[in-house]
Amino acid sequence: MDLLLHTSQKVMLSQKMLQSTEILQMSAADLLEYVKELSVENPVVETKMQEGASEEDRFDQLKRKLDFLDASDEQNRAFYAIDQEDEGENDGWKFKDGASTLEDELMEQAAAVKASPAVVSVVKYLVESMDEKGYLQETEQEMAEALSLPLALVQQALEIVQGFEPAGVGARCLRECLLLQLRRSGQETALAEKMVEEHLELLAKNQLHTIAKKTKVPLEEVRRAAEQIRRLNPKPGNSFSSGGNCSYLEPDAIVVRGSEGLEVVLNDRYFPEITISPYYRQMMQSGEDTKTKAYILNKMKQAQWVMDCIQKRNHTLQRTLEIIVDIQQDFFFHGKGHVRPMCLNDVASRLEMHESTVSRAVKQKYIQCQFGVFPLSYFFQSQVSSAAETAWTQEKVTLLIRAILEQEDKKAPYSDRRIMELLQEQGVDISRRTVAKYREAAGILGMSGRKN
Repeated sequence: MDLLLHTSQKVMLSQKMLQSTEILQMSAADLLEYVKELSVENPVVETKMQEGASEEDRFDQLKRKLDFLDASDEQNRAFYAIDQEDEGENDGWKFKDGASTLEDELMEQAAAVKASPAVVSVVKYLVESMDEKGYLQETEQEMAEALSLPLALVQQALEIVQGFEPAGVGARCLRECLLLQLRRSGQETALAEKMVEEHLELLAKNQLHTIAKKTKVPLEEVRRAAEQIRRLNPKPGNSFSSGGNCSYLEPDAIVVRGSEGLEVVLNDRYFPEITISPYYRQMMQSGEDTKTKAYILNKMKQAQWVMDCIQKRNHTLQRTLEIIVDIQQDFFFHGKGHVRPMCLNDVASRLEMHESTVSRAVKQKYIQCQFGVFPLSYFFQSQVSSAAETAWTQEKVTLLIRAILEQEDKKAPYSDRRIMELLQEQGVDISRRTVAKYREAAGILGMSGRKN
């Protein structure tokens, strides 16, 4: 029997290292929840809001930020509510009092229905079964079986519901929703109804010539019917409140313009300061039994480790953001279309860190500037091959594709291959498949869809 000795190395992550890694990749909102849970689970942990600088310093800083964001949109103003003195609820924007939901609106109409109690009961059931878009997910047969009622009674109730306002509610699919609206429009809709019933897929692709051939109707009439259909609302319930809070993203940092250029300010204004309870400190110094002291000491070490991890997380995030802002200065001064090609290694090499650390630091985090709120992942865009010195990213190429399509003849729109050729003339080395990929990602229709 031979004995063999092998030497190997293994990377083992301790529980503390795993916890440090988790804290690093937490967003500001996640970290706040984590600290709240920690203060409940660990009795020695106390949290208190940061007092911050003097009122004069805080005012000057706020004024500078507001001046920089003066030209921002409504989204920025909403996010900037975190810097206001009012420390009210910040868990989401609530709909104003009196904003009715789709269910409220339909229930009011159901209350006025003149029918038997059984039918009215099914009408209310159908209203409560609708999703926020105003659609029903079940067929009459399925609903009849679920309620143990005759199919005719459910059909009668469904007909009543589909007569409610807004037109289109109570439909089971898009085709039925559009037909309900067409039949109540008070206009001549025979051709439009036929197009919805038989050629909805062709209509979605804007293949009006094909529809004209199949229906044997002049193309101009098909165009008018198509416009009639496009004016309809495919989601009739979307104009109503959902009845809850409208959640919003909270940026982890804000980019402001300072005296020495762009500055990164971490969004920790409302982040609580973690401290060790003086009561338990005193217990450690008193003559309590050994087991109690050991328990308190263990909890203190846990709290101190979390505090160190949060401090390290903030330091790493601050340094990472400063490098990103430095590389992407053109974007923060000029906006979309000016993002430079950048990869994780570009940031990691300047920070002298591993790429995985940078990846965790930017994961699920957002930054606010005068042009809006952007995920940090937005700034990591690969470079498209180019014969010229210009650094082309997917965003830049997409903007260039849009510019090319604005100048095309809508009666003879460009194919993806022609777009590829025009891009190559401008120094962008790109394939036809990549053009199609970028076009579809931007929500731009194909050649047939853009043809007039």
